[in-house]
Amino acid sequence: MKKLALAAIAAIAAATPALACTGLQCPQPTAVPEISAMHGVAALAALAAVVLLVWERRRRAV
Repeated sequence: MKKLALAAIAAIAAATPALACTGLQCPQPTAVPEISAMHGVAALAALAAVVLLVWERRRRAV
């Protein structure tokens, strides 16, 4: 029960700044670039390839 109460308090604390902005005081939303699933998977594959290459070089050096 204590963990549930702490989780609820954390959720409320995280959501409060988003709900506090009302009226003309709020900044205008900005456009952010979107990333497609294909580009995300390609980025992860490139990172995995670099990690595997470094791991293999270190394994062979020993």
